[in-house]
Amino acid sequence: MNSRDDLFWSESDQNANLSDLLKEAWNLRRKTFPDLIHFAVPGGRHYDGKYFSNSGRFLNVSITGMSCALQCDHCQGIMLNGMIPALNPEKLQELGITLQKKGVTGLLITGGCDREGQVPLKPFLTVVTYLKSLDFTIHVHTGLADKETAVGLKRAGVDKVFLDMIGDADTIRRVYHLDRKPSAFINALETLLAEDLDVVPHVVLGLNYGKIMGEENLIQTLSDYPLETLVLVALRAVPGSPMGGVRGPDPAEIVRITAQTRLLNPSLKLSFGCARPCTQKAWLERGLIAAGINTLAFPLDETIDLALAWGLKPVMSEMCCGGL
Repeated sequence: MNSRDDLFWSESDQNANLSDLLKEAWNLRRKTFPDLIHFAVPGGRHYDGKYFSNSGRFLNVSITGMSCALQCDHCQGIMLNGMIPALNPEKLQELGITLQKKGVTGLLITGGCDREGQVPLKPFLTVVTYLKSLDFTIHVHTGLADKETAVGLKRAGVDKVFLDMIGDADTIRRVYHLDRKPSAFINALETLLAEDLDVVPHVVLGLNYGKIMGEENLIQTLSDYPLETLVLVALRAVPGSPMGGVRGPDPAEIVRITAQTRLLNPSLKLSFGCARPCTQKAWLERGLIAAGINTLAFPLDETIDLALAWGLKPVMSEMCCGGL
């Protein structure tokens, strides 16, 4: 078997530096966490691998259908396509009852944002409370949540709150088309945490047309908050969007930032989500495991083989990666 040293670098000084970083991150991960690695394969996307096939027990619901007022450059609502639409509270309640009868056990409730950068959850909060009474696991994307939304989510008893974070003002304007500063995202995080919600920030590497702009400083800032889990993803071009032809960050850069995040946050559960570049996929997944992640979404079979060879026990789950 190749060692980790064989897999991630050549003789160049730059890659030698990555070698040292990965060794440190890997050793820290092995000292801090059990020898388990979670692989998340939620039912919003079919997965049929050598070790596991998902069955649609955890599904994605959009309360806005394909509509999004912001029309962000990286998506323009296209990523909402394929989610189950529930455009009003009555439809969401009917959907929940139907899905429960079919054996679905968990839902990600999400949708497009309004002009203020919020997912319009308030009219749905009573129904979310009802869905929790049916024993669903409920994860919610909020956008720039305000106090009323945070209080309502706490009362509803949601299991996880996912919050996309941006640390660069130009990215907020250029990509999200919002006239807000990075502090608005920190304020939303603090508002949600103040209600004792289990908040899982998501940081997109390369969101500004593939360039790393503010993400590392943002990760540094997030290390000051009492978080249990952090999700990293990387820009993956969405065909038909203004970024459809943009290359995401270099895989080595993604691995480097992930390893640095592990070293900065020794006890934080670190997940890498389903959004990541399609190029060098196997290399990237190997690098992410070496960088010390706890959870990876939609792995290749060979990545699971590698995890086993490195002494990690795979745990497969249909839950979102941020919920493990």
